[in-house]
Amino acid sequence: MSASGHAGREGRVNSVAKATTILGTFTPLVRVLSLRQIVRRTGIPRSTAHGLCLTLCDAGLLEEVPHRGYQLGSALVALGGQVMDRTGLVEAARGQLERPLRRDGTEAHLAQLVGGWVVYLDRRTSRHGAPMNNRVGMRAPAHRTGCGKAALSHLHEEDVASRVHQTCAADHLEVPDFGRLHDELARARQRGYVVSVDFQPGRVSVAAPVLDAHQVIVGGVSIAGPAKLFDAITIEQTAAEIVAVATAISERIGLRGGYAPRPTKKVPLAGPS
Repeated sequence: MSASGHAGREGRVNSVAKATTILGTFTPLVRVLSLRQIVRRTGIPRSTAHGLCLTLCDAGLLEEVPHRGYQLGSALVALGGQVMDRTGLVEAARGQLERPLRRDGTEAHLAQLVGGWVVYLDRRTSRHGAPMNNRVGMRAPAHRTGCGKAALSHLHEEDVASRVHQTCAADHLEVPDFGRLHDELARARQRGYVVSVDFQPGRVSVAAPVLDAHQVIVGGVSIAGPAKLFDAITIEQTAAEIVAVATAISERIGLRGGYAPRPTKKVPLAGPS
């Protein structure tokens, strides 16, 4: 069968796989791609890529941008909305994100774990909120964000490594130091929250994981802001607040009983570095 044939291994359809590869080349930082860029990023032959792009446009999954190329289509909004509604994460967080916003200049973020990424579903800002890169609908590498690290901390190391490798390959990112990452996730798992300074220079994120009724990780919730607002005492207070919010959201989704681990001894805080 030809490279562009329809039958794949074990009944899979190669053309569909190639179409999803094209969709996956778009990122929050790369919103429009020309046909030449799509071919270069995917390795799909030009004629095949062109035909797939036209078909995806017909389905509303891509849209043509005159004289520039293609962008993701509006049909994806409805599909994504169904997934968001299925998890119940946004509804469960209603009225919760505002609770910990007691300090000017901070923001609360709600994110869902999707493969090796997190997708931000909601955002609340206190008075005089400092500008941050997070915005609703944005996708970010999980291992670089507070919400993402909180979520990854509830996965096995092998699963974390697989997701991170996939994300780095897709987004052309440098693979992180897995020893350091696993140590950070182990501390987060032990105390129930993570303190992250990796996503945006000069910003600190204190985040906790959100689980569903089966104790399967769904995503994370965080409080973030300028590093100058987060001394050791503030981090400890914020951690208690965000764990309480994550617990409430998890319980609303359906989790009952003990959610946050309770360390038997005080664990040193890992503040901004």
